[in-house]
Amino acid sequence: MKRCAPEAMGVRREAIEAFLKDMQEKRLHMHAFKILRHGQEIARGDFAPWSEDNLHMLFSLSKSFTSTAVGFAVQDGLLKVTDHLTDFFPEYLPALPCENMQKITVRDLLTMNTGHGKEPERNEKTFVRSYVEYTPGTHFLYNTSGTYMLSAIVQKVTGKKLLTYLREKLMDPLGMSGDIWTEESETGVAMGGFGLNVRVDDIARLGQFYLDGGCWEGKQLLDPAWVRDAQTPWSDNSTGGNRGQSDWSCGYGYQFWMCKPEHVFRGDGAFGQYCIICPDQDMVIAINSGVEDMGAVMDSIWKHILPAVSDSPLEGADRGPMEVHGVTRARWEDMGKDTAAPVTEKAWRGSYQLQKGNMLGDSITVGDDFVTIVSEGKETVLPLNRDTWMDSDKHLPSFPDMHKCAVRAARKDDALILHVCITNTPFEEILKVTFTAHGLTVHGRQNVGFGGDTYEILGTRTGD
Repeated sequence: MKRCAPEAMGVRREAIEAFLKDMQEKRLHMHAFKILRHGQEIARGDFAPWSEDNLHMLFSLSKSFTSTAVGFAVQDGLLKVTDHLTDFFPEYLPALPCENMQKITVRDLLTMNTGHGKEPERNEKTFVRSYVEYTPGTHFLYNTSGTYMLSAIVQKVTGKKLLTYLREKLMDPLGMSGDIWTEESETGVAMGGFGLNVRVDDIARLGQFYLDGGCWEGKQLLDPAWVRDAQTPWSDNSTGGNRGQSDWSCGYGYQFWMCKPEHVFRGDGAFGQYCIICPDQDMVIAINSGVEDMGAVMDSIWKHILPAVSDSPLEGADRGPMEVHGVTRARWEDMGKDTAAPVTEKAWRGSYQLQKGNMLGDSITVGDDFVTIVSEGKETVLPLNRDTWMDSDKHLPSFPDMHKCAVRAARKDDALILHVCITNTPFEEILKVTFTAHGLTVHGRQNVGFGGDTYEILGTRTGD
């Protein structure tokens, strides 16, 4: 993908800088971003310990990839959007199936209009046996299980797993990463509605593909009619007269959200994963991040970047592409000024048994320049350095399914502070460890999550 200065493509560099400053001031932690205009990369960046080279969890941005796979299957003549869900899974139907269930079409699954009042379990058999309260096509309910069923349909009609089919039809032709992976269910079906792990560049390529109407490097890969339908607001997702007041009330297409600015649409995932496609500006914005307020990120884009787009090149076109490499601010800055004392005291060093049933691990050992957490016999060694991010060779036990993490340390009077980032996810943890004569207390805080974000764990000293 060619690179050039933002000004060469008619975008003010200062507008992108204003957006990034806004993210920093609001403590909205960006991990990596990429901006394309007229098919060329005009800005990119990452923020240590994250890197644009990291695979990153997409959460629900996976849905837009799944719907693309459905589009290719339709193009290949393997199904139609008017086909009924139950026709693909007759083996799971009960003797007296729900009447509304038999009316659900592929399009209803794509547009979150299955008619469910409550999302069913993510399981083929359970889904087709679930109760459908409303007439399909008349009631919007965000339904990740419905996207799972789309994945199951693709696997059934193609004879290939979702990722294999996407690799053949989309990912390889677009030059996406070769090590993209996805989570699967117990039945071996890709989760569809979440679970994909890609790089920010892969997100940008998907956005450019949709911006160009299913065309890549002059070759039409996907029917432009599908791309048009994908960005059509088939579903009314507004409630109580709030249509257009938020970026989640402007309509919903084929696993894409419509946005507040006219014609802009996007795929997004929990905690700040974005593929924003702006046809009027001929622009794509791809972001991985770890934020609580996803709307604030988009509002800042609408405020700073979109108004700064011109039809003609601007002064400064010879400045070269914009590239930003920053550092994620340590969250202990919220807790007071770091002292100049050594990170650990001699009296703290030793082994501690943690109370049973906690989310962190079984024991902690504190050394002079490391902390080791043991969980079910597996060790995570966290090197201690206050000046730079240090990579750990293993994941943090409280995120057992994740990959490596990075850590920075600090000293707060009588406490050891660890800022731990799981670098292929949106997740960060602050561990504040305070010591007593006979043990320690760990106060944990997560930056984002689906449940409680704070916890307390007690530990008893067992040895030096």
